[in-house]
Amino acid sequence: MISKTKEEMKKIMKKIARQQVGSFIPGQNGWPEHVDNCIAAEICPECGSDIFTNEELDGSRGRVKLTCSECSTCDWKKFD
Repeated sequence: MISKTKEEMKKIMKKIARQQVGSFIPGQNGWPEHVDNCIAAEICPECGSDIFTNEELDGSRGRVKLTCSECSTCDWKKFD
């Protein structure tokens, strides 16, 4: 069996997720799984561009108050 590094697996995940972009629409069976897979591969489930995580901190307590994954190109966002 060929062993793959974490980076190689991430590239494979990105390739598979990018091929599935456009195959699912919000509310369709499989959409939540598609979104989770795309977030894990760090790409947008709607357009296939890179995404980033935006964390808002609670200044008084020093804790994360809100976490949001956002697309760098389109308006897609997912709040956790």
